[in-house]
Amino acid sequence: MDLKKTYTFVLSSLPVPKSNRYMRRKDGKVFKPYKIVKWEQTALKELKIQHTGKCFSVPVKVEVFFILPDRRKRDIDNMLKTLWDILEKASIVENDNLIFETRTVKIYKKGISSTVIKITPREETPEFEHLFRELEGFSIDLQKGEVFKPKRGRKSKKK
Repeated sequence: MDLKKTYTFVLSSLPVPKSNRYMRRKDGKVFKPYKIVKWEQTALKELKIQHTGKCFSVPVKVEVFFILPDRRKRDIDNMLKTLWDILEKASIVENDNLIFETRTVKIYKKGISSTVIKITPREETPEFEHLFRELEGFSIDLQKGEVFKPKRGRKSKKK
């Protein structure tokens, strides 16, 4: 696996959000509705055709482009969860906890429904060190629900 290369995968449809779609029978067994099972089978087949390499076992950055056929409201969070699960099942990502960075873009294209996934191995870089330096000195007052940064450089006046 090339640690500098970006890998692109295309799915012929949008992920079916799983949350709140499971059915429970009287005997307590849970099963997936046919729509979810069918999407998973199709997506798995498409990903297996496109990916014949090794499974990512390093931290990755994932960009997802949802190409939406209309402006209907969709549950993007649950679509992403479904997508992470299928990336694991297709042995593209060893575990979804290796997804360290994500970017999600919605694109409206009338009549077209598709998902484009770009995965890049994420190198450990000091790019976020500035964030930690900025956060030094911040305090959180949980009882008041406030986040504040103490003023620096001023000396308190003694009375």
